[in-house]
Amino acid sequence: MTGQVIQLGLSRSQLRGEFHSNSSLFKLSNLKRLDLSENDFSGSLISPKFGELSSLTHLDLSYSSFTGIIRAEISHLFKLHVLSIESDPYDLRFKPQNFELLLKNLTQLRDLHLTIPLKFSSYLTNLGLSDTQIYGILPEGVFHLSSLESLDLSGNPQLTVRFPTTKWNSSASLMKLYLRGVNATGRIPESFGHLTSLRRLRIASCNLSGSIPKPLWNLTNIEVLDLGNNQLEGPISDFFKFGKIRWLSLRNNNFNGQLEFLSFNRWTQLGLLDCSVNSLIGPIPSNVGGMQNLYSLFLSSNHLNGTIPSWIFSLPSLGILDLSDNHFSGNIKEFYSESLYRVALKQNQLQGPCQAPSLYPGRGRHSKTIAGPQANPWPGFRNSTET
Repeated sequence: MTGQVIQLGLSRSQLRGEFHSNSSLFKLSNLKRLDLSENDFSGSLISPKFGELSSLTHLDLSYSSFTGIIRAEISHLFKLHVLSIESDPYDLRFKPQNFELLLKNLTQLRDLHLTIPLKFSSYLTNLGLSDTQIYGILPEGVFHLSSLESLDLSGNPQLTVRFPTTKWNSSASLMKLYLRGVNATGRIPESFGHLTSLRRLRIASCNLSGSIPKPLWNLTNIEVLDLGNNQLEGPISDFFKFGKIRWLSLRNNNFNGQLEFLSFNRWTQLGLLDCSVNSLIGPIPSNVGGMQNLYSLFLSSNHLNGTIPSWIFSLPSLGILDLSDNHFSGNIKEFYSESLYRVALKQNQLQGPCQAPSLYPGRGRHSKTIAGPQANPWPGFRNSTET
């Protein structure tokens, strides 16, 4: 019979006493779901025998008075989708190497619930918990791991992140910081200015507000910067200081100013620029014409004006162009492009052929554009830059 049991729910069953490693529960070799949460196992250790239940996809040991070290054998449960080991503060803890094994081995994990004050190894270099539905307040100590090079907690909207206001111990080593979609309400702290090794920073959709702190402009090694979908504000001109930028998204904020003040001449490697849904004014500057590597340009929903320069359709790498919902005027003629496959010009004051578009994926096609306020964007056009 024991081999036929695949699910066992004992949550809130008023179980009491020590939880022994010789429990008959560990004979349930085909068990897929096990819930022992909210019982009282009187300070029992988490048995290494849990690691032998190799069919488990769901394991919940939360708030059942387990104490001590969370054993490395938990990381043997390769099929786990959901793991919950919440506890009262300081009851449970990981050895650093055990936690690293957990992150490395549980590749199918979707939900990870921990309210444990984690003590990480000072040798930890990469920590990735994106889209795991972890929640609660991130321990500030994560930012002080002196060897940390990459931190990715993206896609966890119930995770509250409070940035240290003083210099982080990881300042010299951290090269990648991805926090897209976490709750980091408030301003970007000046302590970011110490992250001098940072190459990739993605803090989109974090409920951030206010102006960009001046020390942030010291991060001259930045190559990827995503500040989209926040309530940030200030002049766009300051972003010229990021001379090595390859990917820049400021989408859906309150930045203002004119594009001509950006350093397009210096941004020789820029591939994507998304300034959609801001308060930018003025024309498209001529120095955009020298951007040989630009493949995506999103400037929709601003207050840009003037004529759309014909050379923009001939940029050698440009595949996506969105200038919709601005104040552009003038005549748009047929054009030939080696690279363009998506164009949106709707909601402007443009004149030209208002016929079915003939831009398709692929290179070397003779193409016509579409103009005028009545025009529709291309079927399937995606106005998104999150990758």
